[in-house]
Amino acid sequence: MESTNTLRAADAPGNARPPREHFWDTLRAVLMLLGIPYHVALSYMVGRQWIVKSGEGVTGFIELARFISLFRMPAFYLIAGYFAAMLLARRAPSTWLEGRFRRLAIPFVTSIILLVPVMNWFCEISNLPYSEAVASWIDNSSKSGGYWVRHLWFIIVLLYFCCAIAALAVWKRDFASARLPQWADRLVGRHMVAALLVLAAIVGLWEALAVESFYIWGFNTNLIQQILRADQAIIYAPWFALGCFLQRSREAVARVTRYSHLTAVLAVLAVLLAMVSKEQVHPALFRFFETFAAMLMTQLLISIAAHLFDRPIPVVQRFTAASFVIYLFHLPVICGLVFAGQYVPLPPLVKALAVMGLTVAISYGAWLVIERSKALALMFDGGMRPAPVPATS
Repeated sequence: MESTNTLRAADAPGNARPPREHFWDTLRAVLMLLGIPYHVALSYMVGRQWIVKSGEGVTGFIELARFISLFRMPAFYLIAGYFAAMLLARRAPSTWLEGRFRRLAIPFVTSIILLVPVMNWFCEISNLPYSEAVASWIDNSSKSGGYWVRHLWFIIVLLYFCCAIAALAVWKRDFASARLPQWADRLVGRHMVAALLVLAAIVGLWEALAVESFYIWGFNTNLIQQILRADQAIIYAPWFALGCFLQRSREAVARVTRYSHLTAVLAVLAVLLAMVSKEQVHPALFRFFETFAAMLMTQLLISIAAHLFDRPIPVVQRFTAASFVIYLFHLPVICGLVFAGQYVPLPPLVKALAVMGLTVAISYGAWLVIERSKALALMFDGGMRPAPVPATS
């Protein structure tokens, strides 16, 4: 996973969020920061090799990566849709969309120019002898679009959705005041678990059929797949839409923030089913299964975040403000540390944990430098500044 990125986005620098929004923004940041253990787990899978070569593996890291991937990006895009609908109720579509592009597109271009090439170099040198690594780096840089996009793909997809909802707001003049019909809002709010299962079935069928058709019909060309990321847009469009509808639903949003033992149990069962069936069933059927895990886990995470982060917490706010920059930097840092770790005689688990800790420290350190410079803040964070941290007792 603004996946980006970003949902602080378009807020004017220095504006504090209303208290009820703190946990949404914090959860968005947590989902972005989960990219660190996710990508470290991919780097240290037993018997498998990712883009950067560690030369060793840690038992259980394949399962860890699969678990995080089940819910991370679906939940992220749902929250992105929630914030998009909320902000478009307050601002003109053109103003909001301009802010989105400034917030996302400028750091996207900066990262492609300054960060991704460094990451690609560490990937090449970890896999090949020096001379071959140079040749491969030059060749892939000139031919492969995905080689440059890497972990920034979510920004491309998010901008698609931002353009789509801004166009909808222009076309539908009453968008700012539009709400889910009261009967539907009340029905979802009173029968949340059933609503989650029905929505999971609908979204699961969409992803199973639409994504599979995308591949069967041969649309996954180098341009569409690696640069335009059309398949990811197909996968996450329903989640962004669900976030928009949720923001316009009073009873549903109140209910989705409440913890449910039944939802927690069903989430565990759905996660286990998805984990076990990953390589045992057809990809389309797996997409259907994993949607239930994603839907239930998303509600569970929202309810937990609403309980833990329902008020401003200075330390949490700092990491929330830094999360986008941390995300931009984290993968290049991980690739560099994993490459260097090949020469450090430590157990793989110790190395992996050290890579996680150092990645957080180095990426947050980059944020501390960036936030003090207007030019760097524009390049890497769209000109954003953290909201002032209120004093707490």
